[in-house]
Amino acid sequence: METKRRKTSDYIYAEIKRRIIELEYEPNEHLSEEFLAKAFDVSRTPLREALYRLGMERLVVKQSTGRIVVTRLTISEAEEIYQVREVLEGLVAREAALKMTPVLLTRLEETMHLMEAAADSSRYTDVIRYGSEFHQVLYEPSGNETAIHFLDQLRSRIERYRRIGGYKHPDYTAKFPVDEHRHILSLIQNKDADGTEQAMRMHIRRSLGTVKDTLQMYFFK
Repeated sequence: METKRRKTSDYIYAEIKRRIIELEYEPNEHLSEEFLAKAFDVSRTPLREALYRLGMERLVVKQSTGRIVVTRLTISEAEEIYQVREVLEGLVAREAALKMTPVLLTRLEETMHLMEAAADSSRYTDVIRYGSEFHQVLYEPSGNETAIHFLDQLRSRIERYRRIGGYKHPDYTAKFPVDEHRHILSLIQNKDADGTEQAMRMHIRRSLGTVKDTLQMYFFK
C-alpha cells in the first residue's frame, strides 16, 4: 500500500510540475485540492505529498488563507536566477569546451540539428526543448559537480522562465537562440574555452532580456 501511494504521489508531482513549467497552469493560478483530487482520481494524501514537494521547489506557494497557488513569475526573480545561471553555465560551458569527448560532441551536434529543424518548421516548443537539452549535454564533460548541483536545484524555475519568451512573446523568433547555440557549438568544436564562456554568458543575458520584456507585457499591465 505504501509503495502504491508513493508511486501515485510521484506521478501527480511529475504531472503537475510539467503543467506548471509548460504554463498550462498559469502563474498565480489557484490549485484546488478538490479539483485536482477529482482530476487525477486520487485521495488527498498522495496529492498533498506531491504539492508539498512542489512547494519545496518553489513552484507552488501556500497563502495565508490556505489556498495553494502557482508561484508568480517576477522580473526581480528572473534577474536573480539568470544572473546566477549566467555565471554557473558560463563556467560549465568553459570547462566542457576543454574536456569535450567525441561521443558527447556528436550528441551536441545531433541536438543542434534537431533544434535547427524545429526552428525551420516553426515548432517553437521543440526549439526550447532542444535548447534545454543542448545545455544539459554540457554538464557531463564539464565535471563541475558543484555548479551542476546548483543548476539542478534551479532547473525547474529556469525552465518556467525559458518558456515565457517562446510561448508568450508576440515577436518571438527562433533565429536568435538557434544562431547563439550554433555559435557556442562552433567554439566548443575549436576548444575555445574563453570564447565559449563569453558566448554562453551573452546568450543567457540576451535571453533574460526577452523574459523581462514578456513579463512586462503580460504580468505588469
